[in-house]
Amino acid sequence: MSHLAVFHIGEGRPPVVVLQYPGIDTGDFVLAAPLYPASAAKPIEVITPRVNLNGEAFLVGIHLMASIRARALETQIGSLLDDEYAIQRALSRLFFGT
Repeated sequence: MSHLAVFHIGEGRPPVVVLQYPGIDTGDFVLAAPLYPASAAKPIEVITPRVNLNGEAFLVGIHLMASIRARALETQIGSLLDDEYAIQRALSRLFFGT
């Protein structure tokens, strides 16, 4: 799977973006964060980067990331590679405060 690929994970669930580097084998699990409509919540500065996916505005819930089973990833619906810097910055702020 591609770095920063976005997937559906089931009916009624938000799409998720895979955060981990694809060259690292973590077995049956991947680290992912949910995307939710930008209008659904107040953003957390830096931690919830605003992205566009297929013409819709989303916030990436970096603070809500979790390890999920790779088999839960259904259809790839896009990529956030263009937003890689903002996502890396959010991860750095969450883990290191920088």
